[in-house]
Amino acid sequence: MIIKSVRPAGELFFVHSFFVTNLVDAFSPKDIVLTYQKRGTMENYIKEAKNGFYLDKMNSHSFQVNEVKMMLSMLAYNLTNWLRTLCFPEKQKNMQIETIRTRIIKVASKLVISGRSFTISYRQVSYTKNSFGKCFGGFRT
Repeated sequence: MIIKSVRPAGELFFVHSFFVTNLVDAFSPKDIVLTYQKRGTMENYIKEAKNGFYLDKMNSHSFQVNEVKMMLSMLAYNLTNWLRTLCFPEKQKNMQIETIRTRIIKVASKLVISGRSFTISYRQVSYTKNSFGKCFGGFRT
C-alpha cells in the first residue's frame, strides 16, 4: 500500500491518496503513483465519452451499425476536444461536454448575412453571448 499525502497551498488539511498494488518490487512508489494518476485521467476521458456522447449505448443487433455509431461518437468527441483545446479561453478549457453543450452549442440564435459580413444575433442571454464570442473571436456578435 502506498499513501500519498499532499497539502494544497492555502489549505489546512492534507489530501490523502491510497494506492494498493503488487508492483512495489518492480517499480518505485513515485512511478506507481504517476502511473495510477494517468490511469485516473484516462478513466475521466472514458466517462466523459460515455456520458456526453452515449458511447456505451449501442442499440442495434448489427455489429456494423454499432461500429459506425461508435466511430461517429468518437469523431464528435475528438472534434469537441479539438475545439476546446484550440478555441476556448484558459478558464473554459476544462469544461465538461454537458456544460459546453448547454452554454455554447444549444443556443437560440440567428445568423444574419448581409453583404460580406456575418452577424449572430442571440436571445437576451449575455453569458452565452460572451462565451461564444470568446471561443470564436472571428464572429461579430
